[in-house]
Amino acid sequence: MAKYAVNEEGVSALKTMSAAIVEAAEAIKSNVSGLSACVDEHSDTLGPHVSSIEGVIETINAAIEAGSEPVQQLSEKLNDVAEDYEDIIGDDRIGGLAN
Repeated sequence: MAKYAVNEEGVSALKTMSAAIVEAAEAIKSNVSGLSACVDEHSDTLGPHVSSIEGVIETINAAIEAGSEPVQQLSEKLNDVAEDYEDIIGDDRIGGLAN
């Protein structure tokens, strides 16, 4: 049977990953929004390429929308696991498992 170790560092790492995933998704959204604004601002300079660039931006936005819920679910799952580990640590069951 496999043995697993649970400690405060692991809990902290899970919580950090959970927050980082959500922050990364928001950063992508923000960057694409900025790109879209830049394309709008320079559409006269981009000439005939505006349509294809806007199409790519729409594709990216659709992917972001489709990925929003799974990203949130992953973040929540990491937090749930971290909370479960905190309960184990708080109950001091780790010491009992090691013996």
